[in-house]
Amino acid sequence: EFEPFQETAKRKRKYGIKEKAVELPLKVFAFDLLYLDGRDLTREPYETRRRALEKLVSGHEDTIILAEERVFTNAKELEKFFLEEIEHGLEGIMTKRLDGVYQAGVRNFNWVKLKRVEEGKLEDTIDCVVLGYYTGRGKRTQFGIGGFLVAVYDDKNDTFKTISRVGSGLTDEEWREMKKRVDALKTKEKPKNADVAKEHNPDVWAEPSIVVAIRADEITKSPLHTAGGLALRFPRLMAFRDDKNPEQATTVSEMEKLFRAQKKR
Repeated sequence: EFEPFQETAKRKRKYGIKEKAVELPLKVFAFDLLYLDGRDLTREPYETRRRALEKLVSGHEDTIILAEERVFTNAKELEKFFLEEIEHGLEGIMTKRLDGVYQAGVRNFNWVKLKRVEEGKLEDTIDCVVLGYYTGRGKRTQFGIGGFLVAVYDDKNDTFKTISRVGSGLTDEEWREMKKRVDALKTKEKPKNADVAKEHNPDVWAEPSIVVAIRADEITKSPLHTAGGLALRFPRLMAFRDDKNPEQATTVSEMEKLFRAQKKR
C-alpha cells in the first residue's frame, strides 16, 4: 500500500519512534546501485548494476524491497504498464536502457521518467485566500518572505481551509508585493475563521482578505491540509485577484468535485 508523503512524513519525530514505526511501518524501495564495497558501478550497464543490487538486497526483504522491474520490447506494452501504475495512484514510471551507464547530472535517454502530467494537470486556476507567509531563506531573506499559505473557502461553515503552501511563480517584485499586502493585514494570532493544522502555521498571520489565482499540476491527497484532505501539487502564483472578495474564492466542495473529475481522466 502506498501512502502520500505527507502521511509517511509523520514518522519523523524525536519521541515515540518505536510506537510510530509499528503504527506506520515503512520499507525502502531499492532501484539502482552505483557504488559497492569501494567499487564504482556508474560505468557499468544497468543490467549489471541491477543484478548486483538483487544479490545485495537478498535476505533483507523485511526492510528493503526491490523496485519492480519489467523488460519491454515494444511501446504498446510499456504504455499499458504505465497506465496501470497511474491507476494505482503512482506518479509514473522510470524507464532505463538495459545497456545504459549512469551519468550524474546528465539528461539523456539512458534514464527517462514518464509522468502523467498533461492528463492530470488542472485546466483552470484555483482562487485561493492568503492566510500568512513564511520568512525567507537564502536569496529570499532580502524579501523577508519565502513562501505563503493559501486556503479555499468552506461556505458551509464560513471558514477558510488550507490547500497548499506556495513558494514559486513570483517575480522579485511580486514577493515584495505579497509581503506588503500581508503585513497590512497582519494579526498576532491565527484568525478565528481559519482552519490550519499546526504543521502549516505561518510565521506571519493575516486576516483572510487577499485572493490569488493559483495554478497547479494536480490535486492530491494530504492529511495535513484541512480542505477535505486535499492539496495542490506544484502550486505557483498566477495573479492577484483584486476583483474578488474572500467569500468568492474556490470552495472546498468545488475542490472535491475537481479532484473526482481529475481521477476519471
